[in-house]
Amino acid sequence: MGGNAGKMLKNIDKGTGNCDKEIDKLFNKLDKDKSGVLEGKEYDDFLNDAMKYMHSDLKKGGHQYDEPTIREWLKQWLDPNGDGKITRSELKQNLKAVLDAGE
Repeated sequence: MGGNAGKMLKNIDKGTGNCDKEIDKLFNKLDKDKSGVLEGKEYDDFLNDAMKYMHSDLKKGGHQYDEPTIREWLKQWLDPNGDGKITRSELKQNLKAVLDAGE
């Protein structure tokens, strides 16, 4: 994901712009095969990059969590049915809440 996506997560987290539009942009960037779901490598790459963002954000707030714990927590919140896929609606419903939890 990297560079631009990290900025996109930051914009969503900080409330810069329209949150739904920013999440749509992020999803479109992540969904490389345009299947409408993040799965396989897309899913893993997103969770890893979101974990790195959250780890950094939590650390700034004085919280000390290890990366595997944060990744598992993200999986539970962003993939609530545990099917190994994140749909656009799951991302919209859950991403802002996850990012707000890091404050």
